[in-house]
Amino acid sequence: MGIRSKLIAFAVGIAVLAAVVFDVYVVKTLGAELGEHTEADLAARTAIVTESAARTVDLAAEAPALAEALSASAGARVTFIDPSGAVRGDSSVAPERLGELEAHATRDEVADARHHGAGRSERVSKTTRMRMLYAARRLDRPDGPWVVRLAFEPIAIDRSLSAAHTRVVEGTILALVLAVGAALVGARALSGRLVYLTGIAREMRADLSRRARVQGRDEIAALGGALDDLAESLERSRRELGGEGERFGAVLESMREGVLVTDERGDITLVNPSLSQLLGIRGDPVGRPPIEVLRSASLHELIEEVSLARAAATREIQIAPAAPGAAGPPGRRILLVNAAPLALPAQGRGAAGVVAVFFDVTELRRIEGLQRNFIANASHELRTPVASIRASSETLLGGALDDAGAARDFVEVIERNAARLHRLVNDLLDLSRIEGRERPLSPGTLDLAVQAETAVALLRGRALEKRSEVIVDVAPGTLVAADPRALDQVLTNLVDNAIHHTPEGSRVEVRARSVNGRVIVEVEDDGPGIPAVHQGRVFERFYRVDPGRSRASGGSGLGLSIAKHLVEAMSGDITVATGDAGGALFRVTLPSAADGAQR
Repeated sequence: MGIRSKLIAFAVGIAVLAAVVFDVYVVKTLGAELGEHTEADLAARTAIVTESAARTVDLAAEAPALAEALSASAGARVTFIDPSGAVRGDSSVAPERLGELEAHATRDEVADARHHGAGRSERVSKTTRMRMLYAARRLDRPDGPWVVRLAFEPIAIDRSLSAAHTRVVEGTILALVLAVGAALVGARALSGRLVYLTGIAREMRADLSRRARVQGRDEIAALGGALDDLAESLERSRRELGGEGERFGAVLESMREGVLVTDERGDITLVNPSLSQLLGIRGDPVGRPPIEVLRSASLHELIEEVSLARAAATREIQIAPAAPGAAGPPGRRILLVNAAPLALPAQGRGAAGVVAVFFDVTELRRIEGLQRNFIANASHELRTPVASIRASSETLLGGALDDAGAARDFVEVIERNAARLHRLVNDLLDLSRIEGRERPLSPGTLDLAVQAETAVALLRGRALEKRSEVIVDVAPGTLVAADPRALDQVLTNLVDNAIHHTPEGSRVEVRARSVNGRVIVEVEDDGPGIPAVHQGRVFERFYRVDPGRSRASGGSGLGLSIAKHLVEAMSGDITVATGDAGGALFRVTLPSAADGAQR
């Protein structure tokens, strides 16, 4: 409701209230005065009628006619009631019907007249069915006390009160019209400037450069000036906050670390793009609790702890991505979370908002694990040959040099373990150069049949020692895009492993086929194969399916890892499975160079 409506409503309310009070007062006062005057007049007329009736000799016989005659002179209904309470005469009832009337002895005015000499009452008459004003007097006669009653219909009183009420209503309507007119004039003068200020204030929501500039020295002018000052202050604050917000948004957008902010209720108010990408957050997480979005009890406990204690805390937690498509490798993320409250300890009590910064240390922890495993495995691999060399040299120095046969055996042990150390160190250096991209590769077009025959030719002597058969089933002209030294090292490693890890009389086959612009090279043996539980890890450094047997054969445990890195450096892929004969099946996929050769 506007101020104009309020002023009009106030004026109307005052007018109506005054009219109601005046109406109640006038009607009540006038009604009381008219009632008292009518009662006094009716009592006087009753006394006159009673005196006339007292002069009648046989009242019982003359009552009907006397009631009719006195009613005309008294201007009221006249009733004569005998000592038994029966009506003996009534100006409003025919004489022949008087017997039908019930006894009136119990009427209030009749009972009061008999006991006190006079009585009055006001009610609806059972005889005439109209509201009547009654006045009664006792008339003592030889046959007992009679009662003379006059009844008067107070129409004049009602008409006077109705007329007074009508004039009050008319006066009220006139007062309302005048009050509304005066209120409209006053409200228009007052509300016009307020409406103007309201319009300016609404425009300021979209344009803070708007100003009211209200002239004058009254309260409305002061309000306009305060509104202008407020708009200027808000505009200045908005410019400052806009610059801060842009800088803050740019920082959040450019941060590689994830950022999450919660309010005092624990609901998310901000998540930067890095965290959304890192944990695969889909949709808008604002307004939801972190445990609902990220499903991490550890993170929930950290945020709750920081919020209640209002003290910073750091914790390393593991979180699974909230949805597929998260940045980085699949699986759980290891995150270092630094959380701090958004309120100082002195700023009240209770929970506070929290800002949490997420550092992805998954790869760092993986590398640390690899380093620990590498150091442990390398130390383990070096310990055996070093121990053998040391033991043999100590035995020789202890006197075995004098025994030519024993001395030779110990020297052979030293030579064999030294060669093993040499291979191990070379493999480690080679693997380090490949991983560090320090070993340059020169991919070219190679005939895979020639490469396979060359690699197998170097190993046929070792195969003959175990009576193993090595078969090359590669069609001449099968061209691949690869580095010749790297491809030779891969094929040699795979065939050499197949010969070493199969029993005597085994069969090793090297074959190739072209599929969709790729060449698939397969090296399969019919040995015991590699159990499925180990197939996913055989390309790890120093991983051995049968550690004792591998070391006995002089392997370094790095051959398959080197082969995997070389194949991947040539844009290929290498896998292992179980062949049809139950042995190991290594499958190398390399880019085909057939199309380039034809061009």
